[in-house]
Amino acid sequence: MTTLALSVEDVTKTFGGTAALKNVSLNVELGQVHALLGHNGSGKSTLIKVISGYHRPDSGRVEVNGHEVRYPTTALSLKAYGVSFMHQDIGLVPTLSVLENLRVGRLETGALRHVRWGMERKTVAKLLSSFALEISPDTPVSRLSSTERSLVGVVRAFQDVSGRDSSGEEGGLVILDEPTAALPEEEKKRLFKVIKEVAARGVGVLLVTHHLEEPLQFADRVSVLRDGELVESGDIKGHSYESLAELVVGHSVEMSKKTGAREFGDADEAIVVKDLSGVVLNKVSFSVKVGEILGLTGLMGAGHAELPFLLYGAERPESGSVSVFGKPYTPDPVRARSIGLAFVSGDRIRAGGVLTASFSENVTLPVLHTMIGRLGWLPSGKEESVVNSILRQFRIRLTSPHLPFSTLSGGSQQKALIGRWIGSGPKVMLLQEPTAGVDIGASQDIIAMLREFAGSGGTVIFSSEQYEDVASLSDRVLVFRGGGIAAALSGAEVTPENILASSYGRLEASMSASH
Repeated sequence: MTTLALSVEDVTKTFGGTAALKNVSLNVELGQVHALLGHNGSGKSTLIKVISGYHRPDSGRVEVNGHEVRYPTTALSLKAYGVSFMHQDIGLVPTLSVLENLRVGRLETGALRHVRWGMERKTVAKLLSSFALEISPDTPVSRLSSTERSLVGVVRAFQDVSGRDSSGEEGGLVILDEPTAALPEEEKKRLFKVIKEVAARGVGVLLVTHHLEEPLQFADRVSVLRDGELVESGDIKGHSYESLAELVVGHSVEMSKKTGAREFGDADEAIVVKDLSGVVLNKVSFSVKVGEILGLTGLMGAGHAELPFLLYGAERPESGSVSVFGKPYTPDPVRARSIGLAFVSGDRIRAGGVLTASFSENVTLPVLHTMIGRLGWLPSGKEESVVNSILRQFRIRLTSPHLPFSTLSGGSQQKALIGRWIGSGPKVMLLQEPTAGVDIGASQDIIAMLREFAGSGGTVIFSSEQYEDVASLSDRVLVFRGGGIAAALSGAEVTPENILASSYGRLEASMSASH
């Protein structure tokens, strides 16, 4: 019996003469969590698609649980070998219940092929309980929190993989693609506790992630891809955040830090919010200066994530008032655009770009109306000039701007979505999770983009639960708890540790005790 859940040997894959993978070899052992790192375009996605059978390798071989993968293959064939996947978009159907999502294709039937719903509910309840999930099997997925959706996705991935110890029974392989992309820190720990427990049963776990702290905390081994080549594969022990960052980008990385606290005492107020309430928010008041970068954060459900939607008008406030540059403003997307507000949702798959359209078509959408000639024609040269400018300005590397948006890496998609709105000339950028689900290089590029925008007189308001990036980017941070502002941090107070402590109320408690 092999101790390997996955064996990749000398796999090479090229596209149009460009090598996406170059003689890549790595092993995932049963009972271990193996992290796969790499910047956008490093070859991670191609490798996963080769393992899943979506791409046939040009050369090399792949074995799962001792079985060689024969191409073409199907998800059903891989499932028979004990392989399961959880992709970044999770792939749950919102209109169906948790039970239906977990048991589709597995439903027990009785006489006349009627589904035994009572038995199915017991099966799913037991399955959810084994993962410490207190969710009713009949709950529609649309009503689950982002954390609960991720956990249900993990449960679905693990339910067909029992795992075994080293005594000889069959094992299993689960591949998790960015399972924590939109989760706050405490919920990540909950998710990884589940993953570690399942790995301990004898399952091999391949974790694809952009977050360098995750392998250090939760993985047993780590592999790093860069430009299609494997540059590291081994034990996680001995590695640090800095050493992993250097492996990912190929050179020493100076982490993004503010050079010093910026002062805005004499600046005009860009936005003033008074007693604003929404579904979660309850009578929130604050103001933002011209040129300032304001971070909004807190634990999941604290209310901060709702604010950009309310300010833009994507969601309707229940009460309160907003003024923009000294004038009353009733949040509405059309009105927002006309007075210089731009909004980028954190859900780039469903509410960001048009996946079937090209990169060029996506980045010119906000300014397309300005390029149409008198006769209704779109001069190709003008559009090409705009696209090339965005490519250069925001350091987006593509083989062709005519590639479908869906084929771009997550970092390139995010930079394109933010860059296209900056390119439309807004005065205020409203963003939700601008750096979630992107690698360290793309994250630094996005931070630089927003700093440059603010440095030229723009105002940035963003919500995020990525505490490191919130601390790195923000001039000031509002920490939310229970729908209200629990703490306001500025200057030297803006650190990941203070943000985390404020999210739980520990910082205020310690400050009160010291006085």
